[in-house]
Amino acid sequence: MRCRRGEHRLRGGPSRPRPPLLGGHEPHRGSGLVSKAWPRRGPGRNGCLVPRQPRLVGQGRVKFLVTGAAGQLGRALVRAATSADVVGLARSDLDVTDREAVREAVAGLRPDVIVNCAAWTDVDGCELDPQRAHLVNADAVGFLVDACDEVGAYLVHVSTDYVFNGEASEPYPENHSTDPVNAYGVSKLAGEVAAGPTATVVRSTWLQPGDLPGMVGRVLDSLAAGTPIQVMDDRRACPTFVADLAPVLLRLGSERVAGVVHATNAGVTSWYGFAREVAVAAGHDPDSELLVPISEADLGSSRPARRSVYSALDNSVLRDMGWEPMRHHRDAIAAAVADLTGTGA
Repeated sequence: MRCRRGEHRLRGGPSRPRPPLLGGHEPHRGSGLVSKAWPRRGPGRNGCLVPRQPRLVGQGRVKFLVTGAAGQLGRALVRAATSADVVGLARSDLDVTDREAVREAVAGLRPDVIVNCAAWTDVDGCELDPQRAHLVNADAVGFLVDACDEVGAYLVHVSTDYVFNGEASEPYPENHSTDPVNAYGVSKLAGEVAAGPTATVVRSTWLQPGDLPGMVGRVLDSLAAGTPIQVMDDRRACPTFVADLAPVLLRLGSERVAGVVHATNAGVTSWYGFAREVAVAAGHDPDSELLVPISEADLGSSRPARRSVYSALDNSVLRDMGWEPMRHHRDAIAAAVADLTGTGA
């Protein structure tokens, strides 16, 4: 008999060199962080380990396992929780596509909550190899679910705005019908199905790193060097900084809020609008000719995967629960600029 993982369920001439393109979807980079492992728990009724009641993060009681800890979000999660509360496993530590390795790792660590940040996020790569995309983004989620069931752990699975077709004109609520337009979105939607209704599925958009320059740094570098940059202006979503998202994921896991949840920084913009906000925060002219707006059509057929034009997310579930909204992306950009330029307090 399987243990139930969810406590609360919600609804769900020579030609000039082409300026670099900003606004694409990039894989996560970085190094993983690992802290100490934890003691085991004893079995409960019917051979299952009984899930404990929700606990507060930061009191040394909830035990988190973060998969995909080498990525920008995984690193942010490890930083957001105390070292006694979290173990972060990078791909070099745990290949989530290896069912037996997943089972052994979870059985050995016996976490209370697993936050799955492991994913293949190369949108064009997924389009060229949909089988691998499904293995990493969907099958692996099923392996984690089975491992959770064996030890009574709770799963928080990170998903994406790419499960929608991008034809909306206002932010998507959690219960809006899904209709992915590329293989990446198809694989991530399959991962949501694999996670099931008793896990927390968190969709977010346009993640920005907290410990690397990212988009903010690239715009700053180009402006400082006087180098023109092309920035996409016909796609709109909600830029989300991982330092703001990580505490939300930890709280959702500790409180075991089951169902689909949208979590983004406030505000909708394009990548060009994002670049303009960086310029403003850094004291540059946002109308500078160095910022060159372009559209998907300008790229022709150079990219294999179709992109969603509009994929902003409405954080309605968090709002209905009375949670404090995540700050506006404009404020997060300003903070990142201050940090990168050394002008912060």
